[in-house]
Amino acid sequence: NDNGNNESEQAQAKQPYAGEIIYGLSGEPRGSILLEAIFRCCPESFQDALCTAGGFYEEATLREYIQHGVSNFVVQAILTSFRNRDQVARMVKCLTAIVEDGSMLKGKTAPSDSADNEEDSRSKPNNRRMGIVWRAFEMCATKGSSQDQEQILSAMLRGFASISTVSDDADGQKSEEKKRRKRSKAKGLSVEESIPRLLGLMPGSCDGEVDGKRLTLDAAGARALYHVLHFKERLRSDWVDGILNIYSREDLLSIANDGLGSRCVMDGLLDGPSRSIASKRLITTLSDRILFLSTERVGHHTVEKLFRALPTMEDKASLSADLSHSLNRLGSNAMGRSVMATCAVKEYLEGESAWMDALAKQRQKDNWLEEITGEKEEGSGDDEEAKGTKSKKRKKEKKEKKKRKRNR
Repeated sequence: NDNGNNESEQAQAKQPYAGEIIYGLSGEPRGSILLEAIFRCCPESFQDALCTAGGFYEEATLREYIQHGVSNFVVQAILTSFRNRDQVARMVKCLTAIVEDGSMLKGKTAPSDSADNEEDSRSKPNNRRMGIVWRAFEMCATKGSSQDQEQILSAMLRGFASISTVSDDADGQKSEEKKRRKRSKAKGLSVEESIPRLLGLMPGSCDGEVDGKRLTLDAAGARALYHVLHFKERLRSDWVDGILNIYSREDLLSIANDGLGSRCVMDGLLDGPSRSIASKRLITTLSDRILFLSTERVGHHTVEKLFRALPTMEDKASLSADLSHSLNRLGSNAMGRSVMATCAVKEYLEGESAWMDALAKQRQKDNWLEEITGEKEEGSGDDEEAKGTKSKKRKKEKKEKKKRKRNR
């Protein structure tokens, strides 16, 4: 904090009006768009100087930016444009205190009839700012360290605990229950209590419903959960277990058949580093509804990713065998035919060698596309040392190429 204050004082001495200009521009619709573009495109050193001069590394000033209806989008642009871990660490220190008080996690209160409500309705301290939470989790998942991820995750759990404590006090709970809530506020709510609040979907809400029911998930909360599922293993494992434990088969089926739920929750489980564990548990839970999902517009994507995520060939063969009993239904629409091709259902009926050859061709095609796009998957995503050694090898190879060119 002392270093941050010294830097801000030095910047203020060099450019005494820079902070006021940034603060003013961030609150105007056109000025905020200009600032967002500058933060995304400017060099790293200039970006850091702008954050320092604008007070984005100071908790009180950052809270004002977040509470404002326009400038909070500037904060979101900053969170997505950070390029090194030092910047992320400084921002996380300021964000944790703001997130853990619950002000960004609770919904808007009913508007009052007073004239003061019209004066500045965009800067209420209790306006929900889940977009900031989503961007903060994205920042920590892509650029942050495991310590940053742990801090922001713990802050959110404490934030949910503070909200539940306030609501319980308003409802007039018993004194013993209040004491228990206050004790839990220090360490935060459990993961299984926080997941429904984050997604906006209570467990069991889809039981007994007709297939095809539309869900109303919280978009920012679902996106935040997607990034949580890409955190380090010790941090994400409880969240993976929590999703699969608290939600019933019908809940998971509805999530898989929903556009947002499929993209954020199911893709986070099946495309993320926990895909081998999550796929084995999902195939057990949804085994008797796989055929239904295979012919649905959204759900068939989950079936295809589930097949790719299964860790062993025996598991994949079992899924292909189950689907092979319903060729007529799968062939009735484009979604079912896509699942048949991905799972090599027809080749499975021809024999093991034909099925294995079809999967090998698919893998070669996927590898070729990943090499072109540069999106080659790296194991579980937890081994920072392995990533470091790979980057060192690349640097050595570049140096060797330069030496060869010079020698020539």
